[in-house]
Amino acid sequence: MLHQLMKPARPRTVHGVSIGILMLDTGFARLPGDIGHGATWRFPVQYALMEGVTGPMVMAAAAGDKRAAKPLIDRFVDAANRLARLGIDGIATSCGFLAAFQEDIAARCMVPVATSSLLQIPLAASVLPGNRRVGVLTAKSSALTAAHLVAAHADPTTPVVGLAETSRFFRNQVDDAAHVSFDEQAQEVLDCAGRLLQQHPDVGAIVSECANFAPYSPLIAERFGLPVFDMVSLIEWFHAGLRPRAFGKRIDDRAWDV
Repeated sequence: MLHQLMKPARPRTVHGVSIGILMLDTGFARLPGDIGHGATWRFPVQYALMEGVTGPMVMAAAAGDKRAAKPLIDRFVDAANRLARLGIDGIATSCGFLAAFQEDIAARCMVPVATSSLLQIPLAASVLPGNRRVGVLTAKSSALTAAHLVAAHADPTTPVVGLAETSRFFRNQVDDAAHVSFDEQAQEVLDCAGRLLQQHPDVGAIVSECANFAPYSPLIAERFGLPVFDMVSLIEWFHAGLRPRAFGKRIDDRAWDV
């Protein structure tokens, strides 16, 4: 009966890789814990470069109407479906601002898509005590609007605090710095989290919009004693659903070809 319920295996060129990651076209150094550092992952991932697509380009498209953003959405859909045809089971991206296009991209893709760590806000909010809410850390607070939050099915009044645009971390990204200081960037992210909690003392969990903040999540959690969610936690959750752990009896490989 189980065999009869299984979907037929789809043709694939690449096997054993469930997560594909669409990377923006950047040149700055990425540290372990960053979505773009291969050592971050406990499972294999397949990267694809969105050639010519930058963070500022995504921010600008997300700030306008969807018709103006359609060419960019089309490019992400095309790239996601190329990975799916390769054999990938689920697609993620490296920019949290793409939450604005989550519905548009996912609706046209062959496999599930998780564009942004902001998708975790509703889940994080649901586990908090009634007098606590989620707060968001972002690379650029002026670019993260209520529309992004609504697109992620989050409360549009969710508090957001970002890096100063004069910060070294922000400049490293803009200038594609080939070398960065973990300690220097960590302090700026910790300062950002501190401002969030000082301005909004009712925050009981943090979601980092910026995929490059993930290396510093353990430090934030330790310093402030709060749960911290980022793009790495989202992709690990995503992967756990695409390829659940097998306990006891070994599952035939065909069971993964769904």
